[in-house]
Amino acid sequence: MNVSPFFTELMSVYDAELEDLMSDSEGRPALKKRLAEKRQQFSHLLPMIEFSPEMVAVVFYNAFEFNSPAMMKAIVASEPDEDDFIPWDQLQENLSIADWAQELVETATDAEGGDVFLVLSAALEYLRLKGAHHSAAAPVTEENDDRDMYDSDDDGGDMNDLDSAGSSWLEEQGFETRDSDN
Repeated sequence: MNVSPFFTELMSVYDAELEDLMSDSEGRPALKKRLAEKRQQFSHLLPMIEFSPEMVAVVFYNAFEFNSPAMMKAIVASEPDEDDFIPWDQLQENLSIADWAQELVETATDAEGGDVFLVLSAALEYLRLKGAHHSAAAPVTEENDDRDMYDSDDDGGDMNDLDSAGSSWLEEQGFETRDSDN
């Protein structure tokens, strides 16, 4: 998937924002609680959409179902200031929005810049769910198109690297891994 430099950068800070919300200072899972708090404070956070949309966009975590992958791919390949950037009213017709998020969407559309913010939020969620933003950092060329995108040590794409990285991440999140009982 082709992801514009704008969305590549925005997605990295969105991921960081979600990571910050994942656990409390003692390492306990806190995402659900923190998202609920942000959703309650949404109208107070709206002024931030102009300079830090990723910090507010997290309120739409799991809020959208995407009925037009082609439209979403077009959005993430574009930039908000370009003529081909799809407007919210057109995108909204191609989304299913969770019931709990309807009021948040209405509040956002009433805010200045809210329509663009909603498109950004949907695009960030699409990228998060598809995991496609990881491939944007290393565009595929004819020379490396058959390489594993998770290969970080040039050993030909060993799946053990991916397994090890996944185990390490789970352990950091407080889960026991298969090999932790050794």
